[in-house]
Amino acid sequence: MILMPIKLIEVLKMPKYAAIAVISALLFTAVYIYSQVLGIIENIDLWLSVIPWYNALLFPMLVVLFGMAISFQIYMRSQPKVCSTKKTSSATSGAVAAGFFVAQCPACASLGTLLLPVSAIAALVQFGWAINLISVSLLLFTINYLGGFKIVNK
Repeated sequence: MILMPIKLIEVLKMPKYAAIAVISALLFTAVYIYSQVLGIIENIDLWLSVIPWYNALLFPMLVVLFGMAISFQIYMRSQPKVCSTKKTSSATSGAVAAGFFVAQCPACASLGTLLLPVSAIAALVQFGWAINLISVSLLLFTINYLGGFKIVNK
């Protein structure tokens, strides 16, 4: 079976965009975890020990897809345009916002606790896995919308 190269992988093979993907994923991870433990760095080990298994799987997916989406979006912005770019949008910002407000574990407080009422926090904790899944889906949609899954002709 011959594997067809897709545009996203070809972009990530370029050192500049691979570095952007890694740096943005690491920054997202740091800011996200910092907000989950409300700035108490000593609680990171507690956060890691009580995170449910499904969120422990979804969080790395979210981080990797976030890094790839940001890197690919920067690559696409640097490409010559053949049409007007006055109105462009991306689902990445929505996925990032949803990701920050979702608590990865029920025992942890997130940034949302500072901004939302208690009933909303309870819903976020109860349906956090679904919101994380939606965030991952939005990032996949963003990459697809930008053409990242198109086959590259070499």
